[in-house]
Amino acid sequence: MSGQEPGSQLDDLLRQGIDAARAGNTAVARALLEQVVALDPQHEKGWFWLAAVTDDLHEKRICLSNVIVINPDNARAQSLLARLEGASPESAAPAGQPGSMKGRTGQNLVLGAIILSALLLVILLVIALGGGDDGSAPPPVADGGAGAGLKPAEGNSPSAPGTMPLPTATTQPTRTFTPPPATWTPVPSKTPIPEIPPTLFPPPPAALAGHILMRSGQTPGDPNNQPIVLIRPDGSSPRTITPPNTRGHTPALSPDGSQFAYIRYAPGTREFFLQLDNLQGTDSRLASSYWTGNPTLQKQEAPAWSPDGQWIAFTAQGLGAATTDLFRVAVVDRQGDPAQLERLTQDDAGESWPAYSPDGTRLVYVADLSLIAPGGATDLRILDLATRQVVTLTTNGASLTEAAPDWSPDGETIVFHAVAAGSKTADIYRIPAAGGAPEPLITSDADDIQPRFSPDGRFIVFSSDRTGNWDVFVYEMETETLYQVTSAPHTDIANDWGH
Repeated sequence: MSGQEPGSQLDDLLRQGIDAARAGNTAVARALLEQVVALDPQHEKGWFWLAAVTDDLHEKRICLSNVIVINPDNARAQSLLARLEGASPESAAPAGQPGSMKGRTGQNLVLGAIILSALLLVILLVIALGGGDDGSAPPPVADGGAGAGLKPAEGNSPSAPGTMPLPTATTQPTRTFTPPPATWTPVPSKTPIPEIPPTLFPPPPAALAGHILMRSGQTPGDPNNQPIVLIRPDGSSPRTITPPNTRGHTPALSPDGSQFAYIRYAPGTREFFLQLDNLQGTDSRLASSYWTGNPTLQKQEAPAWSPDGQWIAFTAQGLGAATTDLFRVAVVDRQGDPAQLERLTQDDAGESWPAYSPDGTRLVYVADLSLIAPGGATDLRILDLATRQVVTLTTNGASLTEAAPDWSPDGETIVFHAVAAGSKTADIYRIPAAGGAPEPLITSDADDIQPRFSPDGRFIVFSSDRTGNWDVFVYEMETETLYQVTSAPHTDIANDWGH
């Protein structure tokens, strides 16, 4: 929502502010972020970050209120503001518009825009009169500077639940953000934005073991396929493990941690292929090179390793088939015999998202009947690999649309994400592997997707856009504590947690 250009002074200030915050220097971070919103009062991200680095609740309200004025659809700012006010997200929005500010009157929105425009004019005037253009903060502006916050309308208490109306033309701000005395001069940073800046959620404990596999990085024009990145559960040591200029999705780590499989996107033909690679990126190979007779399989998706590392299950659409089915291919080295490819299902449902049981004898997967019958249900099924018998795990019909299941290491529980009927966002659920009723596990007013158990079963990694950006989170089962792993400006989607 901001008017700054890439590589501009605003970008440099924002990056330096994030870098300072990550280093724990909140005073410097705050001064830099205040310069961002002083130079551009409509800088949505600047106000949001400023809310993260200030400890004063009143100033948090001011910052989040400004975010909502700039972008009425910022559901995360609405939710956080409602939480500060001691109310639900719905109370921060008018009746009939839960989680949205669109219901405010056109007059209020126009007045908010007028206030912001006026603030910008004041700042430009101050800079012209002596603020300078050397990158330092302009002099403080009293009663209406760009750092000033938006206060409630007359007669409303700032702490009253659900009361944070936009200012009117006669409202005067009662508090400004005064930057600390400038005892240093910011130097434009040439380093990229840190992978793990501080957020409103705490980072995971450093002692967490294993590695998280995700797609991550800047891929303009292709938000669903990115380089594959390996990262520690606490967010440290990110490492791209796909070859240069290679991108894809749904990566899965082999049980011994030496290889990974993912769906590679071929931009020339716009096709998707199951690809295997080692962690050094030196042994890339298409799984189809293993298959005897090289059968044609389209729409290859969602690889899953067997616990013994001997098989990879995935879904694909065979030649002439109406829907996708489950397949598995034996993993052999380059000197081995041609690998065995098995078709595991052949029915009217569209299969997706296979995941092995810890003992390797069964697969849980998604079966979608809506592809061939309008109104058909989407449910979880379990396939016995020895007998080929199929058991339907969820039987809730259209009330819940399931996806991305994962089996707990003890074999007792299956987690998945699903969209409930009437909802527009996904939440994370769990269900006993032996059968039962699904119960919500992780919910928010945003999308929470692709849950995966940690190797010890104590944590779940998942991805969410609850911060206004797709980031990776870790949830501790016992304490119900939420940690944030990544907070980069690009999309991060995790899909596995291995040793």
